[in-house]
Amino acid sequence: MTTRPPPPGTVRPVDGGWWDRLRRVDPRIWDALLALGVVAVGVVAFALRQHRADEPPAALGFALVIVAGSSLACRRRAPLTVATIVSAAVATGSLLGYWPEFVALLWIAVYSAAAYCERDRLVRVLLPVAVVTSVAISIGERWDRGLNWIEILTDLIVTFGIPVLLGRMTFNRRRRIVREREFATREAVVAERAAIARELHDVVAHHMSVMVVQAGAARAVGEADPAAAAEALRQIEASGRTGLAEMRRLLGILKSEDDGDGRAPQPGLADLGQLIDAMRATGLPVEAVVEGQPRPLPLGIDLSAYRIVQEALTNSLRHGGGASARVVVRYEPDALELEVADDGPGPPDDPGPPGGHGLIGMRERVQLFGGELEAGPRPGGGFLVRARLPTESESPA
Repeated sequence: MTTRPPPPGTVRPVDGGWWDRLRRVDPRIWDALLALGVVAVGVVAFALRQHRADEPPAALGFALVIVAGSSLACRRRAPLTVATIVSAAVATGSLLGYWPEFVALLWIAVYSAAAYCERDRLVRVLLPVAVVTSVAISIGERWDRGLNWIEILTDLIVTFGIPVLLGRMTFNRRRRIVREREFATREAVVAERAAIARELHDVVAHHMSVMVVQAGAARAVGEADPAAAAEALRQIEASGRTGLAEMRRLLGILKSEDDGDGRAPQPGLADLGQLIDAMRATGLPVEAVVEGQPRPLPLGIDLSAYRIVQEALTNSLRHGGGASARVVVRYEPDALELEVADDGPGPPDDPGPPGGHGLIGMRERVQLFGGELEAGPRPGGGFLVRARLPTESESPA
């Protein structure tokens, strides 16, 4: 009796460092902290400045700093609105002689607008705001000398041009990353469909081999033992129906060139114990529960169920950061339900370079059998993958 090799791809548990944990923090929290820090610094700077005798009440300057700084908390959700509010505060403060206290606020707001807005909206809204604000800054700095359009142009470049340039660089980088991720996702879908097609090809080939063997047996004992011949024909009929059902699915996905000889046995839920032992050996505590009465499953569903559990556990190991996992295999009258839950932080949700595409493979496998897949963070913490695969037998063609 030969033993099957352990699941491919030994994965070491990786505990994300402090930078990964920071990247998982909700961006709205960072924006709120930024706004709070900017308001605090602005208020302190405004309080420490030397006030002129002809200045308006200091309360007006404090109010402008607080309003402009607080608006930065929405710099990602409403960047153009924030840029307009800050520019209005800067223009008013400049006319009152408060310009230097607002320069950092204006740079952050303009950079955010350029980084998070499409070019057409940015030009349509920000350009007139920039011109009006630059003129107000120039008037506030040069009450006695009148307007100097060269100085206004210089202020426009320094206060708006530079942060816009930096913001557009960030916008283009983010858009390039998103495009690369979409391309990688499409490539992963194609690769997963090809892998599924190869596996189903082996399943269909297995059924065809069984039919050939049973047909030969029926021919050999047809006259001497009619009952054995009838049983062989029944097996041929059952294998043929199952093979046709798998062939329908196989024809619905991309088929790439086979690699290997296809004679290696495909795993199923009977091998789930070996998979869990292998995951435990790599450092992921796993609990397995079987609910309902186990029964033989179609080979394609059995194989896909194993792969779904394998990929979900691999994701828990990769992104769990020392978490534990629980696997539930639930046999229902007309379906097989799988649940893999862990208590780790889950995969990062950021526009960085694409990592693994396990969820894509799971979704492709579930859709192939007309099932349902849920995957996402759990309300109490951790990550949950739930798949439901219908097991009703295919009707004969």
